[in-house]
Amino acid sequence: MTFFSILFALIAEQYRPVTASHWVRRMSAAWLDWVAKEFGGKSADGATPVGARLACLVGFGLPSILVFIIYIAAFVVHPLFAFVWNIVIVYLFFGFRQFSHSFTEVHEAIQNHDLPAARSALQSWLGDEIDASRLSETEIIALALEKAIIGAHRHVFGVFFWFLMPIGPAGVVLYRLADKASLRWESFGPNLSEAAKHFFYILDWVPVRLSAMSFAIVGNFEDSVYAWRNLTSKWSDPLTAVLLASGSGALGVRLGEPLREPTSDEALARAEAGEPPVYEIGHEPSERSMRSAIGLVWRAIIVCMAVLAMLTIAVWMG
Repeated sequence: MTFFSILFALIAEQYRPVTASHWVRRMSAAWLDWVAKEFGGKSADGATPVGARLACLVGFGLPSILVFIIYIAAFVVHPLFAFVWNIVIVYLFFGFRQFSHSFTEVHEAIQNHDLPAARSALQSWLGDEIDASRLSETEIIALALEKAIIGAHRHVFGVFFWFLMPIGPAGVVLYRLADKASLRWESFGPNLSEAAKHFFYILDWVPVRLSAMSFAIVGNFEDSVYAWRNLTSKWSDPLTAVLLASGSGALGVRLGEPLREPTSDEALARAEAGEPPVYEIGHEPSERSMRSAIGLVWRAIIVCMAVLAMLTIAVWMG
């Protein structure tokens, strides 16, 4: 049932994607904002540490419990109803097109050598995260690749992992709401923001490494593993650092800031320990890199679906 739930949801999303204006995304954002305000967002100092943790439990836990109760009730009535409920939840939160559409717009502009259009498409995608008005073509491609790698994990592979957990569709809702809150609650005070990010870090620690392994398997394995081991320091966030290092190595492309030159003491310490020097890998981002990224994500999805299909067949035969 799990395999076909994901398969049907993927097919449905290709024909009718869940866009940013979809009622589910608007309702999720409104719910998280309401929870943040009720637990201290209105005060000058924001929520207390205890209030921030309670906000996480209410903001992510209550909707997940509700989804799980509906799933159990549907399964008791008839397994087919539970199957339909799975498809609905996965379709609403799986979100492959939520990042691929924006990536395609940037890619098409780059293909047409239309730099202003590429900047505009990237700005629409990133919002206020960065000013894209003066970025070069290489910088635009690099940022689009980074955003696509992170989006592929958070909208596809991370959701995939939590759907396979015993709580099923409730895990999907829990993961996506925690991801959204880790970004939205930054404006509601440091305690709420840190609590949401810590909660999401716990949820995403295992999935992000499985995604990195998937990129390595379907891409350049040696470079991916090398980048994972040695180049994660190029990004400040520990979760995205694993993804971007592995993804850049799998694609054979150079992402992130250039490596910092080691000091003489650091170089001497590595030499005395018998460790080889760390070096950059891959080539500069290009239009070809964007085409490779599309193939990388689809290959990883196919591998995950193939593994799930084999496990499903094994359970049926057992």
